[in-house]
Order: sequence, then structure tokens, then C-alpha cells
Amino acid sequence: MDFLSEKTVREHLTMEKTIQSIEEFYLDNEEGNIRSPARMHVEDGDNTNLLMPSYYKNYYATKLVGVAPGNSRLNKPTIHGIMALYDRSTMEPLLLCDAMPITSMRTGALGGLGMKYLAGKEAVHLGIVGTGTQGWSHLQSALAVRNIEKVFVFNRTKSKAEDFIQKAEAEYPHLHIEAVDLEKLVQQSDIIVTATTSKTPVLPEWNKDLWKGKLIVGVGSFRPDMQEIPDSILQNADEIHVDAEGAFRESGDMLKAQELGREKSSSYTLKELISKAYFPEHPENKLIVFKSVGDAIFDLVTVKALYENKT
Repeated sequence: MDFLSEKTVREHLTMEKTIQSIEEFYLDNEEGNIRSPARMHVEDGDNTNLLMPSYYKNYYATKLVGVAPGNSRLNKPTIHGIMALYDRSTMEPLLLCDAMPITSMRTGALGGLGMKYLAGKEAVHLGIVGTGTQGWSHLQSALAVRNIEKVFVFNRTKSKAEDFIQKAEAEYPHLHIEAVDLEKLVQQSDIIVTATTSKTPVLPEWNKDLWKGKLIVGVGSFRPDMQEIPDSILQNADEIHVDAEGAFRESGDMLKAQELGREKSSSYTLKELISKAYFPEHPENKLIVFKSVGDAIFDLVTVKALYENKT
């Protein structure tokens, strides 16, 4: 059994296919055929190790990932890991691959589905806070689900924003893309993606004139001590939805939202958004938040699509 590198994974799996696979998974009614235990977190200082098993149809998968936020200062990816896919009945290994592109693709796809269902029909301007791997995957997913015309980016390290822009201009020459400050990013964008590992909020505070008609897609906070979205926005958002139930217990953003009085029952999961074909009424008049933390089952669905496409 060969090990599939990041390059090979990306050659055989597109963002469009990943989005389609996750959406079709939620339209599949084989609920009894799914097992996705809560992922195991082991924290080691600022670093986090994640073990994520899952079962679906004829497959079993495990993903072992290390997240090292400090790697950004070393110009290294913050996520490393491996993913294995097995035959569910015999437990024979079928595929072993680099977990980073799987994580990147499925996280981008989840955010893209949030954009598809929750952003206004006229949303054509995208803002990205954090220009690392997840910032890039959300550029890809936004382009897959929306007719994005302009992109505004912000990174604390100016050179990283410039590198992101250079890469985007080479791959998507039709796009207008520029680095701006946070205030302008929010003013000019219809959809704002936060893709950082910050422990303190990265967005401007609530202001109705500034935030009306925006969709925030928060993807960076996956630990209780991480928070990208200010308390004032969590208090004043018209709607808050999540990719999976785990967001309520894993993400500092959603833990804070609950502390501030937000009820779980007022939020839909991605499964509910898709199965109910839910689209907000008059999103142009609302501030909507979509919080994504991921789940092992999304990794399995993604690596399953890779395996079936490759074979």
C-alpha cells in the first residue's frame, strides 16, 4: 500500500468534489450505518494532538493530527498528520495518506456549504482573516459556491498576506484581491472568514451599520481557550449555526455564546441546514455566524471520495 503525498491527494480530489460528497452524505438516510465518536484531544502546551475515528457504509477511517500554532512563525504548516482508510468488515487497510490536504479540503468544504446556505444571493465579496492553509481552502470553497468577484485579506504578518495574494493572482487571474486592514475588510466584504488560531477575538466589535448583511464563517477556534469572534457579535448576531454538535463543547466561540445566553436549540447544524434546505429570510438585513470545528465523519467522507476516485 502506497502512501499518498499532499500533491497526489490534491491531484485526485477537488474542492468541488469534496463539497458535493459532504452534501450528498447529509442527504443520505443511512443514519444507522454511521459511527463517529467524539474525537480525543491531548493538549501539550499550545499544541494539540487529535485522534479521530469514524465509520460509514463499508469503510472505517482514522486520522491522527498534530496542530502546532507556533509553526506559523517558522514558515511551516500548523497542521501535520496521517489518515488511514480501511475496509470496515475485514479491517484491511485500503489507503494511507497525508492528512493535511484532507483536513484542508474538508474544512474548506464545510465553510463553503455554510456560505452556500447562509449567505445572501448577492454575496460576491469575500474577506479572509488569516492567510494560511485554511484561508486558502476557504478561498477555493467560496469560489466553488459563489460568484466571488473581489477578495480582501488580512494577516498580522504582511509578507504572508502578500504571498497569499501572489498565489491567488496566479491561480485566479480574474479576481480582484488586495490586502487591507480589518475595518475595511469587514466594510467591503459580504462573507468574512476567520481562519486563525487566535486566543483573543480578531474581528471588530459589534456595530449595526458595519455588520448588517454579513456572514461570518469562523473556522480557526477549535479549543475552549481559542476565540476569534467578539462577545458583542455573539450577543447581537441574528442567527448562529454550526457544522456539528461538537462545536458547542469544543470551540471557545460557541462556549462563550452559550455563556452569553445563546441556546443550542436556536442553532441548526450543517446536517439540518442541508436536510431542511434552510436558507435565511432576508439575509441582507441580518448578521449571521456559521461556526465550524469539523468532525471525524467529514474526514471519512472526504477520504472515501479520494479512494473511490483514485481506484
